[in-house]
Amino acid sequence: MKTLKLSGLIPPMVTPLDAKRRLDKKGTKNMVNYLLKGGVDGIFLLGTTGEGPHLSYAIREELVKTVCGLVKGRVPVLVGITETDMDDAVAFAAKCKAYGAAAVVAAPPYYFKLTQTECVAWFTEMADRLPLPLVVYDMPAHTDTVIEPATIAKLAAHPNIIAMKDSSSIIALFNKFRIALEPFADNFSLFMGPDEAMGEAVLLGADGGVCTGANLWPAQFKAMYLAAKAGDVEKVRRLQRFTTMSSYLLYGLGQGQIGFLKGVKAALAEMGLIQNVLAVPFEPFGGKELVQVRAALRRLEKDAWAVCTR
Repeated sequence: MKTLKLSGLIPPMVTPLDAKRRLDKKGTKNMVNYLLKGGVDGIFLLGTTGEGPHLSYAIREELVKTVCGLVKGRVPVLVGITETDMDDAVAFAAKCKAYGAAAVVAAPPYYFKLTQTECVAWFTEMADRLPLPLVVYDMPAHTDTVIEPATIAKLAAHPNIIAMKDSSSIIALFNKFRIALEPFADNFSLFMGPDEAMGEAVLLGADGGVCTGANLWPAQFKAMYLAAKAGDVEKVRRLQRFTTMSSYLLYGLGQGQIGFLKGVKAALAEMGLIQNVLAVPFEPFGGKELVQVRAALRRLEKDAWAVCTR
């Protein structure tokens, strides 16, 4: 029997840092309040957008404690525990439970690519040992391991594995996941990761989205989720265009895999929510990129509320 059924909009929250790259408590409070006001159905910490692998364990623990204290059980708090060592992941999960987290999220261990048999073994042992429910995170761009549909179907049968986040960015693969998971639909959740596909995915049967852009536009992403659940294709089309334009204008301004996050953190800083600081060794946008971020925000803010109300 599964203990938790997740659904809706669960943003992968950025980790606010100050000028000395410590946890920014004010920025963290701002983000939590902003997301909750936007109607989110949960908050996911220490994922890709949260720079989890680049943060010290001290900052990770402080973030979980702070956010759980601010949320006070109003929505589930999920925490990324992706590690290359099983004992470290389980130990951190125990601390997350003590602070009030509802579930943990893990991608396959990175560096060496896993076979599908190794994936099943890794997540099965982890789920057996964890003190919290587990969400499996398919993120092949960063782990080099693609979780196949037959693999997640095996894992979905485990009583402590409750959901999957698909960040493969391949809609054909998502549809295969959806079909493979049909026997478990009553107590297992399937989430879309990429912003650009959330509306379509929910229309097709996804339980929700875990999308980076919801840090910027939580109310708009929530409206898209609700429209998709209601089958309002025209409203989904308008909102999906807006969220896709946001990613188009902000995610491609920098080089490297973390370029998208430089755009998001710069935009959040311009909105007055956090400081424009990333974890070591990454430097934030400045100069011409910051000018482009400001221009993009001006363009997007004109449409941000209109797309929700039409």
